[in-house]
Amino acid sequence: MRLAYLILAHRAPTDLLAMLPALGRHGETYLHVDHDARGFDGHWDDLSKHAVLAQRHSVSWGGFSVVEATLSLIETALERGKADYFILMSGACLPVLSATSLAERLAQEAGEYIDMMPDEEAADHDRKRRLMHYRFYSKTMPRPSLGALNRLSRLAWTRPAFEKEFGEPRFGSMWWCLSRPCLDWAMAFRRRRPTYDRRFRHTETPDESYFQTMVSLSPFAERIKGSLTYVDWDKGGSHPKTLSRLDLPRIQASGQCFARKFDWDHDRDLAHSLLEAY
Repeated sequence: MRLAYLILAHRAPTDLLAMLPALGRHGETYLHVDHDARGFDGHWDDLSKHAVLAQRHSVSWGGFSVVEATLSLIETALERGKADYFILMSGACLPVLSATSLAERLAQEAGEYIDMMPDEEAADHDRKRRLMHYRFYSKTMPRPSLGALNRLSRLAWTRPAFEKEFGEPRFGSMWWCLSRPCLDWAMAFRRRRPTYDRRFRHTETPDESYFQTMVSLSPFAERIKGSLTYVDWDKGGSHPKTLSRLDLPRIQASGQCFARKFDWDHDRDLAHSLLEAY
């Protein structure tokens, strides 16, 4: 079972230089670094020794640029590598199960591992509203001006119902593990239906629905299983809990193979021990 790790990063190049060789012992590694990230000067040669560097995008949190960065990783990995499965991670993700156990599970189950929010929960949170209005993101526009633009957009425009063109949208956490046939189909689908990308552009947090919806529309929908990445949202808010050693029993009991998010600066020994055990 050949694996590829697709890593989205925007900080901490020295942490990446510890993570990439550990992951690279078990598969191919591909790295996207936010075009506007700082602190990477002097590290590019070393990073390129341990990962294939994907075309860089200027990433705005919550914007379509997150999807563009992910697509850049996918296209690079499909073209350059021979992996059977592709695992999307952030620089704050770490493995919590051995690579051998992961490979055995993928071989036995042959699923598509992506978080799918139950329809009832999506309705309770009114997630479809994210696709009804234009939402703009900018790193340069002053925040009050950007907020005013988005408030005006919600009042002035309502977009056509998504499901009339593509079917029911699906939602969930963005971290997934998908097979090569599934991603080959997805990239062909994008080329065949360019309006799909346009429909997600200028929407709210499209990274939490773009791939979920695409996989649910695909011939691989019946293979969908839960995400392999543990994330703790119990505290609510827009960011998950930062994990520590105290969370390890709960993470291990979940049966998931990766976890997000860890703070290397808080417990660097924990990060290294998880990578060594992988």
